[in-house]
Amino acid sequence: MTAIETIKELYTLKSDLLQSAAQAADFTSDDTLLRSVVRWAAKICGENEDAVLNEAKAFMTAEQMSVLRDILEAGLKPWKFEGRVFGSEEQRDEWRKTRSLITVHRGTKQIGGSIAEICMGRTTVLVDCGSELPGSQGSMGDEEIIKKIFDNHRRYTDHHLSGVLFSHYHGDHVGLIDKIPADIPLYMDEAMLTILRTLHKHTRNIAMQELLSENSGRIRTFTPGKLLNIGDMNVIPFFVDHSAYHANMFLFENKVTGHTDGQGRPSVGAGAGCAAFATTVLHSGDFRGTGYMSKSLDMIPKLIHDHYHKQVDVLLTEGTMMNRSVEEEHLLTEWDVHKEAKFFMKDHRQIFVVCSSTNFDSLTSICNAAKANNIPIYGSPYIIEMLKTFSDMAGKYTGLYRLPPIQGIDEMKRVRPKEGIILLGSLLNRKGEDAYTLYDRYGHYMSDYNPHLIYSMWQGFLNPKHPAYDEGLAMFVRRFGSSVKYIHSTGHADKETLAKFIENVAPRKHIIPFHTENPAGFKNLNIKDQYKEMVILPQDGDTIEIV
Repeated sequence: MTAIETIKELYTLKSDLLQSAAQAADFTSDDTLLRSVVRWAAKICGENEDAVLNEAKAFMTAEQMSVLRDILEAGLKPWKFEGRVFGSEEQRDEWRKTRSLITVHRGTKQIGGSIAEICMGRTTVLVDCGSELPGSQGSMGDEEIIKKIFDNHRRYTDHHLSGVLFSHYHGDHVGLIDKIPADIPLYMDEAMLTILRTLHKHTRNIAMQELLSENSGRIRTFTPGKLLNIGDMNVIPFFVDHSAYHANMFLFENKVTGHTDGQGRPSVGAGAGCAAFATTVLHSGDFRGTGYMSKSLDMIPKLIHDHYHKQVDVLLTEGTMMNRSVEEEHLLTEWDVHKEAKFFMKDHRQIFVVCSSTNFDSLTSICNAAKANNIPIYGSPYIIEMLKTFSDMAGKYTGLYRLPPIQGIDEMKRVRPKEGIILLGSLLNRKGEDAYTLYDRYGHYMSDYNPHLIYSMWQGFLNPKHPAYDEGLAMFVRRFGSSVKYIHSTGHADKETLAKFIENVAPRKHIIPFHTENPAGFKNLNIKDQYKEMVILPQDGDTIEIV
């Protein structure tokens, strides 16, 4: 072992190292403390003291020096660890087995850029590793937060991450996946993996293609409803409705303190009430009550309580809509999207559609509306393959997702149709002039050109006063003047849906809002007072211990 490895090893509290270092250390200041410990480590390892000192200075931060001082000052009895005092190494290790900690690294006061950490026993995982949305003004930018989280992972055995679980494929939840160190496993369901592979085949992102390939060995898939074992924790994923197909919630349980069978239920021989001592955390991911699969939202609490026989101690729940009004934004259910689009297409037969290429429900609503009006549908090779990917997966379970034929743009150029639905994708982050020219470019492919636009996205992107304003998209929409129809179904739960979900989940200890600009608004929801009192409002990076 080298001298610098010996110094780092102090953080594991091995008694022989601790005793020797404590005897050798001078505690008068951080500088003399570091020099003293370096002198001791260099001597026992036979290395040059100045070289070890330079390496240690590069490694140590002020916070780490404070922890080192606490450890050395504590001596052998009592033991100090993460701000706690233990009478012995055995007591410390026993506490580590049963502890449960939650850290929302980012998302307590912003939408998107989601990263949460769940620690149970000796196992720590992240849920999502998302990039910030345009206009976000969070506590940390992408580069800074990646450095903070994964530098700790590299340096300390106790902060080693056993994996990153992804709730769904939206960029604000998966956008930093390529920044995760290669030794950390990545967990996602098969649907998400398939969609990401299709997406990055078209972005031609070689690095992402390699990361997502079978040969990388990085991806571990899970199945909603099936128990997943990661170290000291059990995880049960649940399918939930969102504007991303096949999004997931996660129920975490400290399996060291609970006794369960292979399906996550209390084991028969565990003794009456034994599993009630297991700490549980439900991470909601993003969800809504307006989609075609929204019944799943009512089923999840029933499955948790009645099938798995568990209670939820802590609910981490998204709150995207806490500052938004359903009425103001004219937000609809997916059934309403289909109904309004179908009615609109009766009188307008040339229609551009601006809608995220991964919002399968809304694209299904619009395509089926076109089918009902016998209007041909056109799209780019990317959108055609993406919709085929979705339809092949979801069409196995319901005829709703078996889409009508979608023809390529080359066919539209050849035929020069008088009518057609043209699927454009979101057009986000395109240069103004680039998006603007689409209007004229497609005009050359259609006869009697007089197009309308269905805009099926959040209207904040079009508002010059909003931080998320997208100039290229807004320029394109303005080109249509008054010939724009806003038909949009939100991907997130409104206040009424949030309140109902909280009451159904019935958490026992804490409610932690994230993915929201208004966490305090949870205290004003129409929920019982006992749940309002459970709402806690941590800052980004705060750690909550579940007692």
